[in-house]
Amino acid sequence: MSKENSFKIINKDLEYLFEKLSVYTNEDLNKKVNKDKWSIAENLYHVWLSEFITIKYIKKKTSYPEALVNVNFVSKFRMKLLELIFFTGIKMKAPKITYDSIPQNIEIKKLKETWVKSRKSFEELVNALDESILKKGILKHPIAGRIDIHMTLKFIKMHFHHHRKIITKLETEIKIN
Repeated sequence: MSKENSFKIINKDLEYLFEKLSVYTNEDLNKKVNKDKWSIAENLYHVWLSEFITIKYIKKKTSYPEALVNVNFVSKFRMKLLELIFFTGIKMKAPKITYDSIPQNIEIKKLKETWVKSRKSFEELVNALDESILKKGILKHPIAGRIDIHMTLKFIKMHFHHHRKIITKLETEIKIN
């Protein structure tokens, strides 16, 4: 799939999710259904933060293109393994950097605006980079290893869908309470 189509899909997914959640108040979305699990807002913030950290990492790495390495077979294999993990719903501990700064109360409208802006800057960054750079290992994923832009966009989509399933389950809890 082309990077343009990947961006169209993930942008549409984001728009649809926020549209779907617009019927809830900030209080509803920040409500913890279970004290040991994230609220809907915390799930959203984590997914945005993961993506934001990814963008910053890619900006930094691509500013030194000569240091980029090729994506190897092991990374491709581990990416397939990651797909399987997301597909099966196996829980994994997220890297601390992707959740240690989640605020107590998240303003959903502000998060959406911030996310849309960072996604737009990500797309602009990717479009400005030479295709030869984008084929290199521009991101070091904790499980997959060095992955290229297509694998990165696939990860972003899988991660989003994983948390969207969690959010959908949490929505039913909000409706019940």
